[in-house]
Amino acid sequence: MRTPRFAVLTVAMTVLIGLSATPAASAAPDTEVHQVSGALRGAAAVAAAGDAAGAFRDATTLRRQSAQNMTAAAAQLHNWWGVFPSATWTGMTATHTLNPNFRLSNSADYLYSPTMKPPHGSCIEVVTVHTRTYAQVWAWNWCGPGAPAVTMNINSAFLAKYATTVNGRQAYTVRIRQTNAATNTWTATLYNYSTAAWDTMFTSSGTDRSGWQQGWDMFEFYSNTNPAGRTYICDDIAAAGVAFEGSSITVLSGSTWVPAGTGNSTWMPSASPNPSAYKCPALSFNILRANDNWLVHE
Repeated sequence: MRTPRFAVLTVAMTVLIGLSATPAASAAPDTEVHQVSGALRGAAAVAAAGDAAGAFRDATTLRRQSAQNMTAAAAQLHNWWGVFPSATWTGMTATHTLNPNFRLSNSADYLYSPTMKPPHGSCIEVVTVHTRTYAQVWAWNWCGPGAPAVTMNINSAFLAKYATTVNGRQAYTVRIRQTNAATNTWTATLYNYSTAAWDTMFTSSGTDRSGWQQGWDMFEFYSNTNPAGRTYICDDIAAAGVAFEGSSITVLSGSTWVPAGTGNSTWMPSASPNPSAYKCPALSFNILRANDNWLVHE
């Protein structure tokens, strides 16, 4: 990994000023009546995800091996950063940035950001995915075959229902919670800003096969290295001027949603990672509010 020419690493404790229309986790009725619209399911969802699904499955394995100080050979750089709630909470909500027109330059690179999975054996992870050909939102089934059970293209129809503006950027709000403890059933919902209600995305039950007790809300990628020694994703982010933010992150304690904070979550791999570890010297990791608001940009 080359020595960075300069490093921009900001840890701030102030919130960006901007328009925020994020709903409180409990603002809408608990009963989800409608299914999300524009979703592909089952085999169609897996086909729509393409090779990015296999890379995503491998990414979780590599992250676990790294946390356990194991090594794994990989042709690409895999790295991540975000907040990891402890294992006791039975739900999470977050508002995540949308970059509907952002595409990667390298066909073998994959960006999963933001992505959220609750702790406590959650069956579902909701992932914002960018590849060379698409921008999608997935519901990944960790209690099933380890594949995207639902895929949704981030297009005009998606934006009309599920997008709002937070800190000057388009964003959507996701909630995943345990809906039956006896069967370990989890339900993922998206907040429909056009109806002011939660729409069901996916429900799954069984045993979590992710290998993680903690949950997460984070920035994650696979990327090859270009001739200049930087990851292609690094240059893609800089060229497009995009940012990735997780805000209004909450965890479910009993029947109460509480903000992610220093007492219930931690930053991994650290609160202040070195951009050189991402082969991206200008990458900036910002804690806007501990621990429920983060921002990654160049």
